[in-house]
Amino acid sequence: MLGRLMDSTGIDLDASQQQRAIRPAAGMWPWLLACYLAGVLAAAQIGKFAALAPPMVRELGLGLPTMAVLIALIEAGGSLLGVRAGRAAQRFGLARSMIVALLLLAMASFGESRAEGAPALIAWRLIEAIGYVGVVVSAPVLIANRAGPRLAPVLLTVWSTFVPVGLAVGAWGHGAVADAAGWRAATQASAAAALLLALASIAAYRSSGERADLARPAAESTVDGPMAPAAWYLAAAFGGFATLGIGVLALLPTVLAAQGLGVAEAGRWTAWASFATVPGSLFIALIVRRPAWHRPLVALALLLPALLMFVVFGASMPAATVGFAALLLNAALGLFGGLAFALLPQIAGGPQRTAQAYGALAQFGATGSLAGPPLLAAVAAHAGWAGAAWLGCGLAVLSLPLALRALRRR
Repeated sequence: MLGRLMDSTGIDLDASQQQRAIRPAAGMWPWLLACYLAGVLAAAQIGKFAALAPPMVRELGLGLPTMAVLIALIEAGGSLLGVRAGRAAQRFGLARSMIVALLLLAMASFGESRAEGAPALIAWRLIEAIGYVGVVVSAPVLIANRAGPRLAPVLLTVWSTFVPVGLAVGAWGHGAVADAAGWRAATQASAAAALLLALASIAAYRSSGERADLARPAAESTVDGPMAPAAWYLAAAFGGFATLGIGVLALLPTVLAAQGLGVAEAGRWTAWASFATVPGSLFIALIVRRPAWHRPLVALALLLPALLMFVVFGASMPAATVGFAALLLNAALGLFGGLAFALLPQIAGGPQRTAQAYGALAQFGATGSLAGPPLLAAVAAHAGWAGAAWLGCGLAVLSLPLALRALRRR
């Protein structure tokens, strides 16, 4: 009655495979977990040099501008290569792309541990940027393709937490190892983790029942044209979301310090505000199968932060009020992030275009992450904190119609 099902690669399924298209087999869970952990490990590299900056500056004599370049290069890769990387990963094979990307992360981290100056660090960081974008464009598509239509939206909301979780794990892990054994040992530990995860991913893939050979492109490697306009609308809205969220987190310690908080306490508030996106994203897992909730939640996720900007950047606000407003602002933004990752496969224009769509999301998100801190800081310097609040409000308000238009075109 339903006809023959088709899997996410566009290949007809026979009757024995139809149940797998609806629900993943038990053996698939290690592979799905490996995809999520790949995202967490990739995100851990974003702030790696921020955590390791003090000992690296002391030992190598690097200046703060050089460290800023090293920190930003990984996001620059996503900003420049997102869509192209998505198309390349689709052609190369998504599973192979993710595993090769993990190997690049391992190689880059080990190379960084042997570097003796800025040129070598920059070269290895560029390789690391390619590995990062390779993971973030392939892993969510693999999750969507393998989880089945009922579970994929739920698991993609979990996937959307990979950046804050990875940043937290990376900052804590690299810092702890560096304190105990030095920054070179910390980067070597990162290399070992990436290599072990690549090997574990190969084992999980082979035990999951997949028939494609990792040594050659699978059927999913076909690319059949550009992604749908709705995916561009959602990616553009995601860029505004990233500009706002990362910009607020970057300036929050300065705002709190101006209210009299010490560096450590301001840092704790900022860490909690960053992690507040996680419960917001996970809440989406509970309602992602209720389409009637999507548009109201998108409106809440963008309009509430627009209003809270005037509290976070309110010059006369107590420090605790600013901190709680930042927590609420990021929790609301987490709603939008979870929905964006969960719904993107539905609006990409077909399963063969989903990797491109996630590439666009990564590209706009990385661009917003790079632009947000200096943009808000420049406006605050010239027009005061009120000017920064109005800019953040404008970003949220402009992102809303783009997101709603994307939902209308599902």
